[in-house]
Amino acid sequence: MSGKNIKAFLDANTIISGLLFEGNEATLLELGRIKAINLETNNYVIEEASGVLQRPEIQLTKKETTDLLRYLNTCLTVTKNPSNETLTQNYELLNDKKDIPVALGAPQPEITYLVTGDKELLEKIPKAITTRQLLEQTL
Repeated sequence: MSGKNIKAFLDANTIISGLLFEGNEATLLELGRIKAINLETNNYVIEEASGVLQRPEIQLTKKETTDLLRYLNTCLTVTKNPSNETLTQNYELLNDKKDIPVALGAPQPEITYLVTGDKELLEKIPKAITTRQLLEQTL
């Protein structure tokens, strides 16, 4: 499958890894930036990633955090969160309740994959794959 035909939804850990470290996740974000693949996430994930970038142990200045988030906006499209009603209806979907907005961001018919390293998401969401698996399909 060609990368341009794939629409991948990214979780926060994938985004953070791509912004802070070299490797598969950074490659994936760059492929999104150059529009070789369509990347997407929702506001919930962006807020989670932003919170992680601002943690003291990450040791980024406010400008560095802003610059990383600005770069991220060139790599992917940000969509609305699932509605509260949808979240309530799917409350039993996962043991880790904070991942429900992530899981529900991916099942839209136009989303090809949920890209994550989270074991529960990989087990319970049929569209979930790792960054490595996605890159192997597109490169």
